[in-house]
Amino acid sequence: MPVATTSRILLAAAVCAGVLIPVEARAQDSGSNGDNGGGLPIAELPPREGMYHAFRPGERMVFDAHVGILGGVGEAVLEIHADSLHGIPVYNTRLQLQASALFGTLTVDNLLQSWLDPETMRALRFAKRQDEPGTKTDETFDFFIDEGEWRRTDGGEQGALSSQYPLDDISFIYYVRALPLEVGKRYVLNDYYKESGNPVILDVVRRETVKVPAGEFQTIVVRPTIQTRGLFGQGGEAELYFTDDVQRFLVMLKSKLPLLQTLEFRLTDFSTGY
Repeated sequence: MPVATTSRILLAAAVCAGVLIPVEARAQDSGSNGDNGGGLPIAELPPREGMYHAFRPGERMVFDAHVGILGGVGEAVLEIHADSLHGIPVYNTRLQLQASALFGTLTVDNLLQSWLDPETMRALRFAKRQDEPGTKTDETFDFFIDEGEWRRTDGGEQGALSSQYPLDDISFIYYVRALPLEVGKRYVLNDYYKESGNPVILDVVRRETVKVPAGEFQTIVVRPTIQTRGLFGQGGEAELYFTDDVQRFLVMLKSKLPLLQTLEFRLTDFSTGY
């Protein structure tokens, strides 16, 4: 496989590890009053304040990454730590992906973090450190709810928050886990902190029993759609498999990659944090 193609696949794996990453997506008309152009009926979103969720500090999920004919290329870890920010108890949610191919000549080492207020289910800070072929990034963004702004901590960039309950690439995962996820319904989310990332559409398509290295699970399958050409765009056919219980562990993720490759993240180990 050419080096350039392998590099693109590793980059795709890095993006896919984020599960929901609506960066620079184009906003679209998602419909209103249940009319969304022939799609699934739109579900009502629950109130954000006091929203029930089963995840806690100490929770940790480990995934292996498999890409088409390359096979195993890396590991992703999704975990929660107790923390505080601006005097508020928060969950420091972290996603780290490490992957390599071509005998280690192409590598990805990414860490995404979000500081989530569990009482209001909104993010207060987002940080990303990315080290992958052709890209090195180290940025932190603070969300100023009362002022309606997000700002890079180094002063390099700022903008208007799209919502009073902002979410980012990692906190979105946990918010989705707290949704009822009714099969046959569509959830339209407009809370990504940058307006360009909205809407994120989640179609809850079926229940399915799946086997992964961590065991056999009853799951609810969610199909995300983001208006971009990335893995979660309309051509990516991505599917997310959450356990069909109150914990909503992410068990598996599948998506298509360029050149007919497929990408899978499969749960290998987990702890609940209880």
